[in-house]
Amino acid sequence: MKKLIIWLTILAVLNLIGCYYQKQVKPGDYTFGENSTIKITTIDSVYNFNENDYYLENDTLFGTVFKLSEERTTPILNVEIPVENMEGVEIERFDVGGTILTVLGVLVGIFLLVTVIHVTKDGPFRFGGG
Repeated sequence: MKKLIIWLTILAVLNLIGCYYQKQVKPGDYTFGENSTIKITTIDSVYNFNENDYYLENDTLFGTVFKLSEERTTPILNVEIPVENMEGVEIERFDVGGTILTVLGVLVGIFLLVTVIHVTKDGPFRFGGG
């Protein structure tokens, strides 16, 4: 029973890690229709939009954001950013495949380490004769 709890805890922690990737796109190439966290760079500011906090209408991005500056974070409501004023768009997405491969890789590594420890007669870190 203890082993089951340990394995479930390891799997739960590995699933919390998750893999994300970021992609830079030109403002005119992005449709703003998907639910992704995005960062919009304009001439004078950088805005981070969380999922479902923005939408595009008539070539203007509307949303609720926090304006990031070097001194502090200032809350701003109902921001309107015309697409032509955007210098860049950075998209952050969850990578399901990367997360699955990471979890499987760690599990295989743990399995191999446990197997080596149990298979060797004296243990893998024991040196010398006796």
